[in-house]
Amino acid sequence: MVHWYILAHLVTFTLLFRTSSSIDCYQCSGTNNEDPFQCNEVLGRDIDLVPESCDSVYEAKYCIKHTGRFEGGIGTKRFCSSMDLGNYCNYVRQPGDTLTYRTCIHSCSENGCNLSAQLIPMTATTTAVVSLITALLTTLIHR
Repeated sequence: MVHWYILAHLVTFTLLFRTSSSIDCYQCSGTNNEDPFQCNEVLGRDIDLVPESCDSVYEAKYCIKHTGRFEGGIGTKRFCSSMDLGNYCNYVRQPGDTLTYRTCIHSCSENGCNLSAQLIPMTATTTAVVSLITALLTTLIHR
C-alpha cells in the first residue's frame, strides 16, 4: 500500500517539473508576407501555430506579444526573450508618420502564454488538477 502512495507522489512531482530548461512560446510575425494572417493580434481556433521551444534564445524565460508598429510595418509579433519587457502600451509617432500608433508589449513566463492579450498563467491550475488527481488515486488505492 505504501508503495502506491509513494509512486503516486513521484508521478505528481514528475508532472510538475519540466525537463527542459527553456520555455515554449508562440513565435510568429504579422509582417511575414508568406502567411500574414497567421499572427493576428487575436488568434482564432483555426490557427496552425503551436508553442515552440525557445532553446535558440540564450536563457529565454519569457514569452512576448508585441502589437503595433515594428519592422517597418503594423501588426503583431510573438517571440521569446531572456528579459521581462513588462506589460504596457504607448502611443508612438515615428519621424515621417502622419498617424500616431498604439504599441503594446505583454510579457509572461509560462509555456504558450503569449497567445492572446489576456495572459493567464496556467501553473496554479495545472498544479491543483494534478494534486486533486493524486489525492483521488491515493484514496482509491487505500480502500
